[in-house]
Amino acid sequence: MKMKQSFVLLTMALCMAFSMNACKKGSGDNKPAEQAGKIPGMGENTGTPNGEQFVLPTGISVVGTIKGDDCDTVYQVGSGSLVEVCVALFNSKQEDVTLVIPAGLVILATNAQEYQHGIVIQETRITLKANKLTRVSIDSYCINATKHASRESAIYTLGPVSNSTLMRELINLLKNKKLEESEYPEYGDYMDVNSDVQDLVWLVTDHDGLDRATLNAILATIPNR
Repeated sequence: MKMKQSFVLLTMALCMAFSMNACKKGSGDNKPAEQAGKIPGMGENTGTPNGEQFVLPTGISVVGTIKGDDCDTVYQVGSGSLVEVCVALFNSKQEDVTLVIPAGLVILATNAQEYQHGIVIQETRITLKANKLTRVSIDSYCINATKHASRESAIYTLGPVSNSTLMRELINLLKNKKLEESEYPEYGDYMDVNSDVQDLVWLVTDHDGLDRATLNAILATIPNR
């Protein structure tokens, strides 16, 4: 009799444990998918875009404010035309440093109610000479279609590296495409690509997502590296 009772109790315990594990697994599987047009800090949504804050390496610092305009230098990186910023970077080290600007870096407008945030779509690199100040223009794509493009009076900061699954998908699709102005002999060809990529970004940030037919058609027109 005792053996029978013990077996019943053991069976009930195992069933309870299985049920709890199943519930835990189910709760994770039912996590809602990210929706285009409803990503924090993008489109018309409030908040700051999610992701790990970008941190400059030791010995590298931003000098002054980051203004929404091209620098008066020829040093320019990135692609995109709606959020262009001028950043002054000081390298206090005794050797040159190559600063990696990661794909997905969000350039945050301090007045987010009026001005667009920008996003860097492809990884880019900036050469910083030893113990010198380097002023560089960084071009990026707008992630808030209804707000104002960058201008000299707008102030920006270097924000997080976006962890949006939809934006990371787009970044991956564009990883090996020719997007920078220096890759196009004709400026008009660059601007055509620029416009197409901006439209793709807005499909994620402000609209209903990447329609596969539209996406594939646009990707086919952008040359590979």
